[in-house]
Amino acid sequence: MSDSKSRDGDMTKNSKRRILDADEVGGSKNESSRLENLEKKDKKQTSRKLDLDADEDGGSKNESSRLDNLKKKDEKQTSRKLDLYTDFEPTEEENDALPLDCSICKNPFFDPVVTNCQHYFCEKCALMHHTENINCFVCNEPTLGVFSIAVEVEERIEEEREKARAMVKEVSEMLRKASVMNDDAKGAAERAVKMVAEIETMVKKMAAMAIKAEETATMAAEMVQEAEYTMETAKANMAKAFAVMRTVSWDV
Repeated sequence: MSDSKSRDGDMTKNSKRRILDADEVGGSKNESSRLENLEKKDKKQTSRKLDLDADEDGGSKNESSRLDNLKKKDEKQTSRKLDLYTDFEPTEEENDALPLDCSICKNPFFDPVVTNCQHYFCEKCALMHHTENINCFVCNEPTLGVFSIAVEVEERIEEEREKARAMVKEVSEMLRKASVMNDDAKGAAERAVKMVAEIETMVKKMAAMAIKAEETATMAAEMVQEAEYTMETAKANMAKAFAVMRTVSWDV
């Protein structure tokens, strides 16, 4: 009986030990599974953050692209408006094609008018011609008595007048500068003549001084010769005096 009890006790201990080992193994597996779940969750959160960041970058890029498109569209509309404005303004070629003289009187326009056939005349010339002939003087098309004010010709005439005024002003300024330069040149020429005269006077004075210096030098040379002759004479007389003094006895 005691043997059977001991065997039962050993079996019970072994069974408990196996249960504890199974629990430990199951616990380690559960812990590993929990860690794996946490790691997966962390990866999902990181991936979601990256997706959000990418969406933000994409949104900023899309916003920048949208602004660029709006800017380009605005520039196109502005360019189109400018083109529309310039379409109604006469070009330089059209301005050059506009006449400045009346086809009837051949003189510069006085109160210019234009017909429906786009020919230009003085108002008085056009009306006088219309009393005799209702057709255009140039192309012989019916004018129907319609003579409109040639605004574009008047504008060109005014432009030509402005150009003429600007040219007159520019030429006047050039003439003024030329006059000033001429006066300066005359003043410089007068000063040069005066300087030449002064130099000539100085040269004459220097020449006179040179002649006088030469005369003085000649006179000095003569004086030196005379002094030397006087010195020699004095020496000779002194020698004679000493000789006489030797031959004469002096009683004191």
